[in-house]
Amino acid sequence: MTPRAGWPRLPMMAAARTMAMAMATAMATAMAVVRLASAQEPAATTAQAPSACTVDRAIGTTVERAPFLVRGYGMRWNLATDRLAFMEPDASGYYRVVTMRPDGSDRRRLAEGLPQVPTMHQGVPFWHPSGRYVLFVAQKAQWHGPRLFGNPDYEALPGFGRHDDLWLASVDGREAWKLTDEPNTRDEGVLLPVFAPDGRTVAWSARQPGGKYALIVADFVERPMPHLENRRTYRPGGAAYYEPGSFTSDGRSLLYASDQDTHSFWQSQIYRMDLATGESRRLTTGKAYNEHPVVLGTPGGDWVVYMSTRGVDRFPRRVMLGTDWYAMRPDGSGTKRLTTMNVDRKDNPQNFGDMQVATTVAVSPRGDFVLGDVQDDLARQTGLVRVVRFTCP
Repeated sequence: MTPRAGWPRLPMMAAARTMAMAMATAMATAMAVVRLASAQEPAATTAQAPSACTVDRAIGTTVERAPFLVRGYGMRWNLATDRLAFMEPDASGYYRVVTMRPDGSDRRRLAEGLPQVPTMHQGVPFWHPSGRYVLFVAQKAQWHGPRLFGNPDYEALPGFGRHDDLWLASVDGREAWKLTDEPNTRDEGVLLPVFAPDGRTVAWSARQPGGKYALIVADFVERPMPHLENRRTYRPGGAAYYEPGSFTSDGRSLLYASDQDTHSFWQSQIYRMDLATGESRRLTTGKAYNEHPVVLGTPGGDWVVYMSTRGVDRFPRRVMLGTDWYAMRPDGSGTKRLTTMNVDRKDNPQNFGDMQVATTVAVSPRGDFVLGDVQDDLARQTGLVRVVRFTCP
C-alpha cells in the first residue's frame, strides 16, 4: 500500500500499536483451502495442460501457512531466467534489492558496490522480460530525513514515491543507469515502475507538486546505453491518485489503481487504459478499496489479480481493514474471490488470526500458483511472502 498527500507518514493512517501482526502462526505448516465465491460470472475454463491449474480455471486456492519469505516483499518472478527479485532491509534498516533462485540459493544484492548508485533505500524491483535488467527506485543521495518506526529516512521508503529516482541495473552486477532525475522536493518522486511484456515500454507513477500523481509511459531504448525516450503523461481522470499495476499481455493497455472517480484513496478502483487513445475504463465497482492489479496470462486469455477490502472482516483491536486477493478478466467480468484470509471465522482454514494485508503477486512459470506479498506491519513497512496455489476440478 502506498501513501498519498496529507497522510501522517503512514500508508494507512493507523497507530503503530495497531499495525503489528501476530507471528505465532508464521511457522505452522497446514494448508488452507477455500472455495472461490463468484461475484459476477463463471471464470474461463481453458486448460494450459492436463496437469496445470491456472487462475482462469481455478475454483479454489490453498494458502501455505508457513511464509515462503520473511523480512522481505515486492516479489517479482522472471520466467526467462527463473529468478526472483524482491526487497529486504539490511542491518542498517535501508532496503536493498535482492535476486535469488526459487529454492533460495544464489542470493545476490543488485547493484552492490556500484559507486554511481546511492546506498540508501532501494526497492520495488521489476524485471526486464529478458532477465538481463531490473528496474528499481533508489533514494536520492542528497536527501536525509528522520528515523521513524526503526526505519532510517522514513519518507524515502520504497513505495512511498518521495525523494527517489528510477534506476536500471544489469543482473550481472556490472553496471547501473539512472533513468530519471526527479526534483528533490517533498512532493515529488517515482512510484512502482513496470515493464511491458515485450520490454520496450516502461510505466510508472510520478508524484506531482501538491501531492497528486500522473502515469508516465516511456520507450525503453538499450543502445548506446539503456535510457528512456518519448515520455508520455496520462491523467485519465484529471488531478487524482494514479498507481500503475501491470500491462496487458499485448502491451496495448495499462491496468492501474486510482481514486479518479471516488475522490477517496480508501475507495480506489481498478482501471484499464488504452495507451493509444488515453481513454480508461473502470473495472471494479462499489466502495471497497482496490489496488495492485497484476495481469496473469492464461490459456483462457489475460486475467487480473488484485487486492481488495471487499467482503473482509475487521479483526479485534484493529483500526484498519485487511485485504484479500480477487481475480477478474481484463474487461471487469468474471470476478471471483481468491482468498479469505480476512474472514474472521474459526471454521475458516485461511484465517491466520489477525489482519492480512495482501498486495502484489508474482506468478510461477507454470501459472499454477503465485507468490503473494503480505505487509505484516504497515507502520514499519515490512512484509513477507506467502504461497497461494490455485485448485481446479
